Amino acid sequence: MAILIGGSGAGDDLIRKLHDSGVSRSCTTIREVMERRGAIDQAIEHERQRQNELIEREMRSLRARAARHGVIDALLFFRRPGKGADYRRRLAHLKVNRDAIVDNQLMSLYREKDALDRLTREYRSELKGYYGELLVMDTLKRLSDDYYVIGDVRMTREAGHRFDGRMLKSVRVDHVVVGPKGVYCIETKHWNTLKNKDADKPTPGEQARRASHLLYKYLKFVCGLTGVKVMGIVLYTNTIIKGKEDFVRFMRHDEFLGYLAARPDNIDGATVRLIVERLKGRDIAFDDSVREESLREYVEEDGGVGTSADGAGAPEADLPEEDFAADGDEEIT
Repeated sequence: MAILIGGSGAGDDLIRKLHDSGVSRSCTTIREVMERRGAIDQAIEHERQRQNELIEREMRSLRARAARHGVIDALLFFRRPGKGADYRRRLAHLKVNRDAIVDNQLMSLYREKDALDRLTREYRSELKGYYGELLVMDTLKRLSDDYYVIGDVRMTREAGHRFDGRMLKSVRVDHVVVGPKGVYCIETKHWNTLKNKDADKPTPGEQARRASHLLYKYLKFVCGLTGVKVMGIVLYTNTIIKGKEDFVRFMRHDEFLGYLAARPDNIDGATVRLIVERLKGRDIAFDDSVREESLREYVEEDGGVGTSADGAGAPEADLPEEDFAADGDEEIT
């Protein structure tokens, strides 16, 4: 089984959103959130019963104190009202406002129940992304133990630059696979169509292409691994339609293992370990300070970064790059 580092980025993002909306922070995984969703009504009823028992205990204590101090207050009638009157006022307050007090103590649970009830409506997209990444992880972990699967990798270049007409400063990769057969930036999509849902965002193919480009620059100019090639892969989990993008391969998640098995080994074990050591932190900020010389340096005949999906290399002019200090970040998710 492959060595797994990190988890699902979509799942982590959803967990943070749910925590902010009131879901218990004891739920640290989507599985625990779904279990909590099924048990929240029981939790509310249990807490209601507990609060009623606490109030009943307090009322018994107040009655006993009021009775005890009633005798003392009668003997000391010439003094201002004593503690007995105070206990009776508190007891009357609990009797009249008992339900409101209990509901107030349950407000956090009511808020949590509301957030959990909205889970499948308001967070449908995030849930689909999470389930898609789980399917891909189940596939990738079937690789042999000389492969590493690093989940949710973020890379940020200090100086942004133009790439394919868009500013490229930071990317977020669903999975990076490192092993004897190379380095692969994997973008996972749990879509029913290849049509991009947001025209302002890069397509899945563009996301994979940009991520593989930035990872290549990091490995080459910062880590000094000039011979390592990086391939962009888009894995779909619930569609058979294949996209088209220069330098990127499109396939279903269950086709990836067969595709990888047909490729030749091109990285030795020491290089694999060095790459994993550099990526295992999963949050990489770097400044290569060197302009890219040419995409032709890492063209692969069967379609890597620098090669189109049909094997034809794209000219360097198709991938303009203009270094500049970016005013804002663009994170690709």
